[in-house]
Amino acid sequence: MSGEDWLAHDHHRFDEALARAQEAAEDGAWDEALRLLTELLEALALHMRLEDEVVYPALERETGDPEGELAGLRDEHRQLESLMEGARTVARERDIDHLLEALVPLRRTLREHARYEEEALARLGGEALRRNREAVLAALAALERDARPPGGAHASGRGL
Repeated sequence: MSGEDWLAHDHHRFDEALARAQEAAEDGAWDEALRLLTELLEALALHMRLEDEVVYPALERETGDPEGELAGLRDEHRQLESLMEGARTVARERDIDHLLEALVPLRRTLREHARYEEEALARLGGEALRRNREAVLAALAALERDARPPGGAHASGRGL
């Protein structure tokens, strides 16, 4: 989070993590697939929480969200959470065909959301977020630190 890309989202990492979970399931490594889906769900949940609780409010203070784009992005976050939980539930059934069916809308929604969010953040907030960079970074760091599970493991998903 340094330089000009301090707020860059690595959405592609979520898609790559989803592909690894799918590969594990296709190989019959269901415990690994479930572990990967659980890690992805936790990382994605934190990612969305950082946006919902820090980034979007910072933009709303600056822009007021006149077109309702941030509200729409929040709604998409809830949809993604539901799709992720559904995929994890299906993985527990160890039915590859059912899992592959569940991953189609999840993957599509994840990609569409990432594209829309990146466009909306660029349109709404590039300058507003840069003006408030230090405050936003401090709030992001505090939330990420508070979200860390006991034992010091990092829950941000940046390793995904």
